[in-house]
Amino acid sequence: MAEPPQSALALSRRDPQAFATFYAEEAPRMVVFFARRVLDPEAALDLTAETFAAAFVSRRGFRGRDVRSARAWVRTIAERQLAAYLRKGYADRAVRTRLGVERPPATAEELQRVDELAALTGLRAAVARELLELPPGEREAVQLRVVDELEFGEVAARLDITEAAARQRVSRALRRLAARLRPLGEGEVTA
Repeated sequence: MAEPPQSALALSRRDPQAFATFYAEEAPRMVVFFARRVLDPEAALDLTAETFAAAFVSRRGFRGRDVRSARAWVRTIAERQLAAYLRKGYADRAVRTRLGVERPPATAEELQRVDELAALTGLRAAVARELLELPPGEREAVQLRVVDELEFGEVAARLDITEAAARQRVSRALRRLAARLRPLGEGEVTA
C-alpha cells in the first residue's frame, strides 16, 4: 500500500518556503473555525494569523507526515489559541488600549469574505434564535457575561445570586447553546 504524500507542513521542517503552501491550503479552514466560534471576522483573522505564526515557529516539532495529521496538528494549536483568546481576551484588549497599540484594520472586503466563508449571518441568526429559547435566568446570565463582558462577581451581583451559581448558569446555558448549534457543523470551506 502506498504511503500518503507528505504534507507541505512536513516539508517545511526542512524547507521553510513550503510553509507558505501549507498556509495557503489551510488558512481558509482556520478562518472559518475561528469565525464560527467568536462571531467576529477581525478576531477570526487575528486568531488565524496567531495560529499560523505559532505553527511556523514550532513546525520542527510536527512529527506527522500526511495532510490529515498536519490538519489535526494545526487544529490543536488553533484550539489552544482560541482558549487563550477567550481566557485572556478581555485583559489583552485592555492592555492594547492602555498601551495605544493598534492592529491594522481588516478591509471591508476581507471582513465580508470571512463572513461569507463562515456563513456568519445565518449563524448569528441561529444563535439569536437559540438564545431566546433559553430559560430567562440563563439567557440573562449569558448576556451579562458573554455580551456585556462582566466578571462573574458582577454577573452574580446583578442577578442577586452567588458567584458559583452565576458560573453554573452561564456554563449550563453555553452547553445548551453548543448542543443546539452543533448540527450546523463546521461546514465546507470554499476558497
